[in-house]
Amino acid sequence: MAAGPSPHLVLARKWRPERFDELVGQEAVTRILSMALESGRIAHAFLFTGIRGVGKTTAARILARCLNCEQGPTPAPCGTCAACVEIRSGRALDVSEIDGATYRKIDDARAIIENLSYRPARDRYKIYIIDEAHQLTDQAFNALLKTLEEPPEHVKFILATTEPQKMPETILSRLQRYDFRRIPFATIFARLKDLATREEIEAEEGAIRLLAREAGGSMRDAERMLEAALATGGKVTESEVAASLGVASRASVIELAEAIVKHDPGGALLKVRELHARGANLESCGRDLLETMRHLVVAKIPDQGGQSPLSDLPDYEVNELRRIAAPASMRDLMRLFKLMADAQEEILRSPYADLLLEMVVVRMATIAPVMDADELLRAIGGNSGSGSSGTSHNPPLPPAPATTAGSVAPASAGARRMRVEGEVKADAPRRAASPAAMVPSAVASTGAGSSISSKPAVASVAKPAAVASGNDMADLRIHIRSRRAALAGFMEQGASLAIDGDTITIIPRNDIYVRYLTDNRNVISELATELYGRKIKVEIGAPGSGPAAESSAAADSTTAAPAPSPKQAGSRGEPLRDSDRMPDQPAIANVAGSAAGKGSADNIYADPLIRRIFDTLEARLVEVRETAVAAPPPEVNPDPPEPEAEE
Repeated sequence: MAAGPSPHLVLARKWRPERFDELVGQEAVTRILSMALESGRIAHAFLFTGIRGVGKTTAARILARCLNCEQGPTPAPCGTCAACVEIRSGRALDVSEIDGATYRKIDDARAIIENLSYRPARDRYKIYIIDEAHQLTDQAFNALLKTLEEPPEHVKFILATTEPQKMPETILSRLQRYDFRRIPFATIFARLKDLATREEIEAEEGAIRLLAREAGGSMRDAERMLEAALATGGKVTESEVAASLGVASRASVIELAEAIVKHDPGGALLKVRELHARGANLESCGRDLLETMRHLVVAKIPDQGGQSPLSDLPDYEVNELRRIAAPASMRDLMRLFKLMADAQEEILRSPYADLLLEMVVVRMATIAPVMDADELLRAIGGNSGSGSSGTSHNPPLPPAPATTAGSVAPASAGARRMRVEGEVKADAPRRAASPAAMVPSAVASTGAGSSISSKPAVASVAKPAAVASGNDMADLRIHIRSRRAALAGFMEQGASLAIDGDTITIIPRNDIYVRYLTDNRNVISELATELYGRKIKVEIGAPGSGPAAESSAAADSTTAAPAPSPKQAGSRGEPLRDSDRMPDQPAIANVAGSAAGKGSADNIYADPLIRRIFDTLEARLVEVRETAVAAPPPEVNPDPPEPEAEE
């Protein structure tokens, strides 16, 4: 009878480590265990935790050989004695490997407990290796509590699990725990190159790097994928490995990243569609693109002491990454990384991974570069000549054109159109108008049948004496402003003044100013007495009524706005009809259309829109610079008739 072919052993079993110094990637664990074996401080129960394929079960078997070797306990078993050979092949009578997923019930735990009283058949210790220990039931764990805490001297327990959080705390407190970490990429890469050399298989370095990256820190997964790649019998290439694993090759991912950095959305979209057509796993492609964006950011960091931040990558790939990252700023590359990181979370959860990946690469390729706040402020400061002030200032407003004698001002289209410049301030009242900027306070109308002259108006300079005598008492306002600025600003907005002998009458513009002016009446009296050198009495009149209101309106028209022109009163010189007025606008006598040839002047505060503006800002002090607009004055009658009452 012909002998059958020898059974094939996969790489993970054929090249399984037999000593602690052969177990790669877990140097911290192996060092502690070796020192414990040398010192003789050996625990009675161990717990090995970590992800799949990092060497937990292998370390348990090596520890069993170290404990039962004829030369032991020793951190370096001989590997030739009967105990070492039998443990390696899984035939040792005193070393029992138990699958926790299969033998997980309380009856299985009782069977273990019953056998503990028997001495080892040949070796030094009776060792129980329980793999996937978290699969045991709570009843089985409870049965093992006392045994794990105080086992016989000849018994050792080694438990291995990938999910220690599923084990009871009472069990974890009785075990000496060792955490097995993910194996670094460089370690897996070196191990795979060594295995390819041992198997005498030619493999591209890019293919081995792709396998090491896809292993995700698991040595067993890396060896399994290498086993599949070696099955072809020929040279292992990166393209074949990428096709077999369903992932994008490194070159394709770098080309995609370059299209994004160069703002080529068409090329980036075409590359994604090409990968999708090849059957590449788009979730894995998104992760690779995210990793490449990270490499581009790191490529902008200079070397530290001759050590490159990308030392784990080949030189040709590092040079390619630095070439791509050179024209882009680190800030823009970090924005691209953030966009890809946020999109990758959605790609992993969405059933439409291809659409999401296409849209995110298009968005990344079309996003515009940005400038941070510091650079923007420096740029603005450099352009404006502000130097290193670091703060931006509003550009100064152009000065208002002053209306002087002899200058012609354009006619206004309506009474409520007033050029106002300035800003709201909480501590500065309105500036007092200079005498040069004042215009006549009232214009008398012509007799019956007379027409208004179309000659441009010439602004005249009001005499200070007229102002001081009774024209809203500008001198008193200036004096109050020098002593009580807030009070002066409130009075300018909400009150008119008139003096009759030693009595000053204050007429509030509306009811909201009455209380404030009443509370400050004594202050106004003291300031007026100080200014005029005699005892001055202050009275508060009714809001908006009385002869003082008329003089106040005339004074306001002197400092605020000119008399309305024919265009302001009505179209084509016609009187302003009631239907043309706003609902709450009072009737105003027209300067040109009165049958009796009489008219009256009005100020800007008679306009409802202006009144609403000042009423809204009643609690503030507004610094307003008003530009007076002169209107064509009518011919002045030396003896104007008395104004008639409005209908």
